[in-house]
Amino acid sequence: MHRSAPLPDVTVVLLVYRPGEREVQTAKIVRKQRYDGAVFIQVIDSSPDKALPANLELRRAADTWVSITTESFGHGQTRNLGVEHCFTPLVVFLSQDAHPVDDDWLRALVQPLVDGRADASYGRQRPPESDPEREATYRFLYPEVGEIRTMENVANKGLRTFHFSDVSSAFAIDVIRRVHFPEEIHTFEDIGVAKRLLDGGYRIAYVPEAAVWHAHILTRREMFARYREIGMIYERLGIFGELRRAGRSPFLGEGVRVAKAVAPRGKAGLKGKAAPMVVGALKASAVTWGHWEERLGKARGGR
Repeated sequence: MHRSAPLPDVTVVLLVYRPGEREVQTAKIVRKQRYDGAVFIQVIDSSPDKALPANLELRRAADTWVSITTESFGHGQTRNLGVEHCFTPLVVFLSQDAHPVDDDWLRALVQPLVDGRADASYGRQRPPESDPEREATYRFLYPEVGEIRTMENVANKGLRTFHFSDVSSAFAIDVIRRVHFPEEIHTFEDIGVAKRLLDGGYRIAYVPEAAVWHAHILTRREMFARYREIGMIYERLGIFGELRRAGRSPFLGEGVRVAKAVAPRGKAGLKGKAAPMVVGALKASAVTWGHWEERLGKARGGR
């Protein structure tokens, strides 16, 4: 009987903070993955009290357990710490509350790296509980069709070229050790590492088959604040400049595209389509606001 070649060993890094039963289940789901290679679990715990039952259970489940203080946690810094403690050819980052949809998640996520088609990958996110608005947003961010992206795609894909989520992501260890997660930005480190990868000529794969259940519910105020900060990060990292150099409108064109994309499918009435489109417009305006806030701050010498 023909046997496929073993897959490279992989380390799955879980960053945990005040975990509960759901987070304990995350580690158990990783252990159940069908993967023809060694799978090591690394837990980095930044909880203030690491002696609680869930913390102790995760410590027992881990092959490598790293303790850090809550104050020393940083999204970029702590992920770089995980890379430092990794001794396998591949490293995967999985958010503590993200649950793989099936037992083939890990294999699907790393396959583009194993095949040599990409240097980093990220998987699809599906909201456990959904409504038309959230379904439309997640369908836009995490479509059913996969793709490989390089910096050459900016002209035809615009901002989507830089979309990346480390909620469920994989890297070739030698690549991420060269690139590193950015530590100078306190959040959206995944956008930062995507920009660094693309700047370095590396390829990013989006893998819809590697799906996880994961979503955060945001109020309109929280949503505006989040997308405003994304706009600031895009400007700080030079992403808007890349769009302009590629001949794309960073704002009007991208904003209209987002608003249209999040409109529900099917025969939803005007009321059913209006709310998601309003949300899309809200996000686009928040990104624009953040861009100008960052740009004016630079002009005034604020950054």
